[in-house]
Amino acid sequence: MAGAPTWQNCIAQIQARELGVFGRWVSRWRVIRTSNAYVFRDPQPQLAGVPASKSENPTGTQDQDVSTYWSQVPIDPDSPLERALRQLGGVIEERMLMNKAANSVVTP
Repeated sequence: MAGAPTWQNCIAQIQARELGVFGRWVSRWRVIRTSNAYVFRDPQPQLAGVPASKSENPTGTQDQDVSTYWSQVPIDPDSPLERALRQLGGVIEERMLMNKAANSVVTP
């Protein structure tokens, strides 16, 4: 379709734990939409040997502020925040391993 936008749903598959019909924890796969991808097609083909033109309009949205602050902040690995985040990551990893082990146990 010439000149019309097209889009594609961007989805991800996640495994969710929830209570089943008989009150037992079960795992099931769910599909969630993470975002959309859009493409706007130019109805006129680009001529061979002619470079694509640049728009006089800047990219982004009006009043968009692109901050470079976060890329310039040095990370102190011994800061209380970094230590807390490492500890939280360890707890999450332990829980995931425990859940994986609990799900792999087969009861007769």
